[in-house]
Amino acid sequence: MMDARCIVNAGEFQKALEKVLKVAPKKCSIPALMEVLVRFDGDACTLTCTDLELWCQASIPAEGGSCAFVLTGSRRLLTACKFLSGELEFSYRKDQPPEHAPTKTDLDGDLWISCGGKEICQRVTAAEEFPDLPDVEAEHTYTVQTASLRKRFERIKYALSDDSVRQCNRCVKFFDNRIGAVDGHRLAMNRDEALCVDAPFHIPPGAMRLLPVFEGADCQLLVGKRRAAFDSGDIRIITKLPEGESLDFDAAIPRHYPEGYTVNISDFVGNLQYLEKFISNPSREPIRFNGGVLLLHTKSGDYRSRLDMEDAPRQEIGFRASYMLDGLQQFQAKKLDTVSMQMNTPVSPIILTDQVDTALVLPFYLNRAA
Repeated sequence: MMDARCIVNAGEFQKALEKVLKVAPKKCSIPALMEVLVRFDGDACTLTCTDLELWCQASIPAEGGSCAFVLTGSRRLLTACKFLSGELEFSYRKDQPPEHAPTKTDLDGDLWISCGGKEICQRVTAAEEFPDLPDVEAEHTYTVQTASLRKRFERIKYALSDDSVRQCNRCVKFFDNRIGAVDGHRLAMNRDEALCVDAPFHIPPGAMRLLPVFEGADCQLLVGKRRAAFDSGDIRIITKLPEGESLDFDAAIPRHYPEGYTVNISDFVGNLQYLEKFISNPSREPIRFNGGVLLLHTKSGDYRSRLDMEDAPRQEIGFRASYMLDGLQQFQAKKLDTVSMQMNTPVSPIILTDQVDTALVLPFYLNRAA
């Protein structure tokens, strides 16, 4: 038998456990994937979770020996940690290898967790049952301000596609100093000179949603052919990269717009939200925009609302209310008062921009007889 005794701070362990469990599936045919791999290596304790597509690893200071095991009931332990403070002691005893062939009930170690007058004793699974952490062979490395990138992602994530065939369209595209998302009806992107990439790549949204675990600290973004990683030293997120090509954003956005207008964001949003209350079939009941007036025709009646605009478009164009609201709220999240709206023809995309963020909304074909 092999014994190991290790000590960590209870609060730090709880915080790290909560972070990595964001990746672990709650239901899975592979039991180890629902749990946390804990590895003590002298002065460090490393916790790891994965769903085989995405990995999250957190390291905290530790004292003691070296050992590794897969927890049992990781989420219950997270709940219990809320009642613990101070030094958290782990004592691990590994079983001798069984003479017979292992079965599902042959868990291979005993774990004692103690803190103050509280103690937990349970059987745990061998670290060998947990998948190996994949390597990221980085071809490019960038410094990332995670707080800024998180806010940028939050503004554009509404345009992510649910396309199950073209995986790249389900991801955030990084290209030059921009990130973007597109779903076939809307396009959203923004730029930041602080992060400029050498070649385009796509990061799955699951990895982007984990950016809050860095708590605003800068990290390195390592990009390889098959995988990418966000790494701050204490926290590491590894994700697979999708194969294939995605939309050419520059080709999708018209370069010349004869008509441009300044719209008040809160006024536009409020009027659209008002009209949206009368929409029962969004795919058949578009908003008509003409001369600064928003018009809605439904089977139950006609509704209108006038925008506060000094200069208004003279051609009628249609759009889906929810799509335009998403685009406007991209700028509302930046606490802007106004945004530029650019239009070309009734069948051309509608562009909202402040020169940093851009939202594109495809028009709705209007039946002129309606």
